[in-house]
Amino acid sequence: MKGKRVLAAFLLGAGLCFVPVLGYGEVQEWTYERKASYMKVSLLEARVSYMMHNPTTFLNVNFLYDPIGRYRRVEKLPESVDTKGKIVIVISDTRDVFSYKSGIALLDQFKRELEVEYTFLRSLATDMDTDIVAIFANKEIIPLGYFYQGEYHLWRE
Repeated sequence: MKGKRVLAAFLLGAGLCFVPVLGYGEVQEWTYERKASYMKVSLLEARVSYMMHNPTTFLNVNFLYDPIGRYRRVEKLPESVDTKGKIVIVISDTRDVFSYKSGIALLDQFKRELEVEYTFLRSLATDMDTDIVAIFANKEIIPLGYFYQGEYHLWRE
């Protein structure tokens, strides 16, 4: 019986030796060396503000700035769409708001959703028609439509 108590005390003591080490740490230097641009920080703040202001209705959104026009090729947008120097918004339907809709009803839903997201970007994009390109997708990130130069389009139309 005495041996069990000694063993338990030893294991408890050895275990407690490691507890202070778990809470000790340093911030790695590389985490604060990289500089973030004003645009990236502003777009991240807009995304967080959108989610915080719409906690029960927000969709999955991603705000990106495309300085060189590369995003058009990545998303396989039509050749007529130019994303250079524009904010690209990718809106993914996580709440089935695009489901069971087609044609005009789907385009109207795109319009309603983009107008909500744009309210959080007004300080960065002064004109929605010229500064924004939006891509609307379903849950599986399959594109359903896009917004370019003030017009809403269904995908591959």
